[in-house]
Amino acid sequence: MPRRLLPILPLALALTPLPGQVRPSTPARVEDFEGKIVRDLKFKGAASPDALARYLTTRTGQPLRSAEVQEDMRNLWRRPKVKVLAVWVEPEGDGVRVVFEVSEPRSYDRVVFQGLREFTDLEVRELLGIRVAHRLADVDALDHQRVLEARYRGEGYAFARVIIERDDETSTLTFVIDEGPKVTVRRVRFRGNQSFPGTAPLRLYANLIGDAEIESAPAGRILRGSAYSEEAVLDDLERLRLYYRARGYRDAEVELAEEQFTPDFSEVDLTFRIIEGPRYRIRSVDVQHFANDALVAEPRFDASELIAELQVKPGDYYDRDLVNRDKRAIENFYGARGHPIQGRYGRAPLPSAFKWHRSDWMQPQETFDPESAEIDLVYQIVEGTPKVLRDVVIEGNTDTQDRIVRRKVFLNPGDTLDLREVDRSLQVLDALRYFQDPDTFAGARFELLPTEADDEVDLAIQVQEGDTGSFVWGAGVSTGAGVQGRIQFNKRNFDLFRPPSSFSPGTLFSEIVESKAWHGAGQELELLLAPGTEISTFRVSFYEPDLFGNHLDTIGLRVQGFRSLRILDSFNSDARGLILGLQRNFTENFTLGFSVRQESIEIEDVDANAPQIVWDAFGQNEVRSVKVQATFRDLDSFLQPSAGYDVRIGAELAGGIFGANEDFYALEFGARYYHTLRRDSLDRAHVFHVNQQFDVGGGYGDTEDLFLTERYYMGGSTLRGFDQRRAGPTQFGEPLGGEARWLSRFEYQFPLVSTRRERAFREVELLRGVLFTDMGLLGTRIDADNFSELRMSVGAGVRIHVPVLGVPIALDFALPLLYEQTDDRQILFFSLSR
Repeated sequence: MPRRLLPILPLALALTPLPGQVRPSTPARVEDFEGKIVRDLKFKGAASPDALARYLTTRTGQPLRSAEVQEDMRNLWRRPKVKVLAVWVEPEGDGVRVVFEVSEPRSYDRVVFQGLREFTDLEVRELLGIRVAHRLADVDALDHQRVLEARYRGEGYAFARVIIERDDETSTLTFVIDEGPKVTVRRVRFRGNQSFPGTAPLRLYANLIGDAEIESAPAGRILRGSAYSEEAVLDDLERLRLYYRARGYRDAEVELAEEQFTPDFSEVDLTFRIIEGPRYRIRSVDVQHFANDALVAEPRFDASELIAELQVKPGDYYDRDLVNRDKRAIENFYGARGHPIQGRYGRAPLPSAFKWHRSDWMQPQETFDPESAEIDLVYQIVEGTPKVLRDVVIEGNTDTQDRIVRRKVFLNPGDTLDLREVDRSLQVLDALRYFQDPDTFAGARFELLPTEADDEVDLAIQVQEGDTGSFVWGAGVSTGAGVQGRIQFNKRNFDLFRPPSSFSPGTLFSEIVESKAWHGAGQELELLLAPGTEISTFRVSFYEPDLFGNHLDTIGLRVQGFRSLRILDSFNSDARGLILGLQRNFTENFTLGFSVRQESIEIEDVDANAPQIVWDAFGQNEVRSVKVQATFRDLDSFLQPSAGYDVRIGAELAGGIFGANEDFYALEFGARYYHTLRRDSLDRAHVFHVNQQFDVGGGYGDTEDLFLTERYYMGGSTLRGFDQRRAGPTQFGEPLGGEARWLSRFEYQFPLVSTRRERAFREVELLRGVLFTDMGLLGTRIDADNFSELRMSVGAGVRIHVPVLGVPIALDFALPLLYEQTDDRQILFFSLSR
């Protein structure tokens, strides 16, 4: 060994890592070199020495410090894929050379992608995390190759290949992509599926493709099939297995029998082989009560009472959806009697009606007997004690008055905690749309809180002030109103007695936008300016739902002023009016209203061929009337009902007894009914909807006919497939209207497109389909012959749901089947309508 290396041998040994050593230790002796000037830094075995030098604190021209050398070794060890093998010091002139021996993989200065068509260069670099000026280590190239191939195959490029080419001279790493054809699923076949068909029209009944929610969707008549990928097929196999097992086919087996590609490899036919096996039946259903993990001999409610609530009976086929439905029935049984359900409203204060503290008891216990293909069901329950509501705590309503929230809570302090009323309170409060998360559209949040007393709970209502004002302006075309401009301001949760702090423009608008002014009392305000080519409407409407502050059993006040200009078939009308109404809200489902109307109507620009009823009304007319209306309503949702009913009965009387010159009466009956046919795996409802409307009116005293503007018409929104007002009796070729009308509508509504926003709890429907039949009768008198002339149409449509509008955009195509020659038919109808 050369004599000049002997002094540095201890340093080299000290800085050489031992096998398994994480970091080298500090040199034991550096006295001979401490403080010497570093004349050179050298990296032995480094592919990019300049890049590594940036991480050193030791610098040329600076004194050597053993502490800095130790820190440099730590910094190098922190670099990914860099291994420090040894460090030593060599004399260099009047100073020293510090040598770092490292192991570093080969890296490239330039990364190139060739053959991209499906993705752009930027998209690929973002996927792989490679910047344009990014150096790439050779060992990372294989990982990027696998990721890129997996992404291509996930998008349907089943035969995509990525080849890596290395050019050491130019330090370039090239990914050569051979995408191949994009493969889509053409057909999906099933073999052995005796119990469930592969598909069903409009998903009217249970089917494998729709209800199992397989990703490999086949092509339709218009749309191409989904992208084919092996990973999606494997997921589909598991989905099909779970679908069968959830319906009692516990031993079901599903496998991919065949993949058949078209000659150009652009499409594939998939065949799944299914061995259903026996379908298990329910052998027994029992209920067990527990306390402290021990069976209770004498529970508060006997097992027979609970079993009577269940719909699944011994001998029935097993169906997990039905079992879960019965589980909810037990929850509701206890919830109605003051026993809170764990998890329904945040943290339950005491054990719930199910033994949730064991993960294997989250579902009813199921014991399978493979030999007899039977299942024993046991619902295990911890009853706890019934709770009483101590207080309602409202949080988050920074601007809305507490009473606005409290009057929608149908429980009072001291009442037994009935979760049915809590559920109803939440539904009604959400229907107000006063409190809404701007991202998820989630409404109020209810939570049960424990108190010092074991038998009492508090109900916490957490709200977030939502945007309750909307300003809409624009123009559009509709089949009922022609071209129409629209400037509209709607303000929910209005407060007439909370004006801005200042009416200067600088603060006025900001306080209104930020809901600091005219906000928080639960009132409603609407300002509408809608000029149009056929109909122009100007309206101001104000509604106070709780005029006397009764909290419950309220009386509401409605004030509405309006002007309506209409250019109709054979005349024009100009109506100005005022409506004052009081509404008694006995319950949320039953209201009784009384209103008075003052309206001045001018009939002008009458055509020569106008019906006689038009000429009779020519000029200025005064209408004063009183109206009584009762509403019975029980809907699961006010915005998108899927179950329940809505019935309206009304009577109106107008005439000289009130100081006006038009004498008439009008009776109306309307009913809507919704029935959920089924719910899919996303809990979206398929709904059967029936709408019936019957109206009858007429003159009395010296007046023979129902006044012109009060007459009934059919067509457009009331009878799709016919032009607005153009189905029914005519005179001289112009619509005459009638005094008796019956409208009937049957609809099947089904989900098409929905989404779930981030942090949202339920699916938000964006598009629904509708199949419908409309029928109607219109007669000049209820006993007239033309009241027996039936009109009928069938059709289909879509409902485009825009959350900020509150009601969907309706687009319907209707084909008239029964009509008269005098009717004007119209295939397309669209509107903003429920």
